[in-house]
Formats: sequence, structure tokens, C-alpha cells
Amino acid sequence: MATFAVINNGIVENCIIADSLDIAQEVTGKTCVEYTNENAPSIGYLYDNGIFTNPNPQVETYQETTDIEAEQETTNNG
Repeated sequence: MATFAVINNGIVENCIIADSLDIAQEVTGKTCVEYTNENAPSIGYLYDNGIFTNPNPQVETYQETTDIEAEQETTNNG
């Protein structure tokens, strides 16, 4: 058994388990691509030239606190 991403117009539509690539494609009627835990996609990932890409990568955010805001927070909590 192997895991396959079902691809529709360059987007991962589903992830399935099948005995072979031929069976996966026969059952789904779509292009399937085998993957491993090291390159596992999720539904909605993009697939192009053998690479899965998250279309919504996680972006780290931060909030800058001014000295006045920090002082007010200390006063309100203390």
C-alpha cells in the first residue's frame, strides 16, 4: 500500500491509500502522485513539476509595543 495525492488542475483534491499508482488513477479517474511523510501534502496544496507547495504559508506576526503601552499594561495588571 502507498499514499497518493489526487491532483485536479494542479491542486491536491484528495489524499488516498491504494495498492498501486495504476489502481489509484483508475479508481479516481484523475492524475495521482505518490508521496511520503517527508513530502506529504494536504488538500488544497499546489502541485507543479513534482513539488507540493502550501498556497497559504504560515507567516509569523508580531506586535510592537511602545514604552507607553508597556507601562500602561504594567500599571493595569499590577
